[in-house]
Amino acid sequence: MLTNYHTHTFRCQHANGTVEDYVREAIAKGFDILGMSDHVPYPHYEFGYRMPMAEIWDYIYEVEDAQKKFGKQLQILLGFESEYLCAKRSYYEELLEGYQVEYLVLGQHFFDYGGSFKSSYALKDSAECVRYAKSVAEGLSTGYFSLLAHPDIVGVNCLSWDRNMDEMTDIILEAAMRYDVPLEVNANGIRRGTIHDKELGRHYMYPHFKFWEKAAAAKVPTVISSDCHMPSLLYDADVLRTRQFAEEMGINIIENITIK
Repeated sequence: MLTNYHTHTFRCQHANGTVEDYVREAIAKGFDILGMSDHVPYPHYEFGYRMPMAEIWDYIYEVEDAQKKFGKQLQILLGFESEYLCAKRSYYEELLEGYQVEYLVLGQHFFDYGGSFKSSYALKDSAECVRYAKSVAEGLSTGYFSLLAHPDIVGVNCLSWDRNMDEMTDIILEAAMRYDVPLEVNANGIRRGTIHDKELGRHYMYPHFKFWEKAAAAKVPTVISSDCHMPSLLYDADVLRTRQFAEEMGINIIENITIK
């Protein structure tokens, strides 16, 4: 069974390809399920690198048109990748109920931090990673999200792995298990290549093997995602490398997620 729940289109302003481009690629590769999950726009906020709010219905109609046109060949799901911000809870409910979005992927690229937003790509110390993890756990507790994308994304900050990093991992794993939300091993991290750490040796920033050692031991259900930003990356060599990484780590791989 071939599935991908983490797929971006040109509308996010840092990807290529229309919904139909991805659908045709998925059919050619023999996929069973393709989840479209472009970065969600926010009313009254322009965070950059995502579609403007004015395009949200264009995106939804584009996915719905693809469902009608290709639905007999492939299951196509309408979704968004979204951060969790406490002040936006009513908006997430509106997406799922009013806009009839089928699923949300939690991708915590930034989070509430002392009255402002903190980028998960710009953390200065491991204590901030604990703050990140707590925001993820709060998001999962809402029941809005069907998948947690790149849970170890803070690895891009190349911080030393210490007690705070262990605490971050434990918070995320406990929340994923408690609220029955699968994790994702993300192929974009594989695409970024490896770094060398004087203590840990050469490893990926993410998927970070220290995080996934614990996830594997806890047997948290986990999917492999391309996080593709162009159709040719939907099922490329790095997706295969990601699966190899997951299998070698002993991660509990699943192919299908439950849509909440």
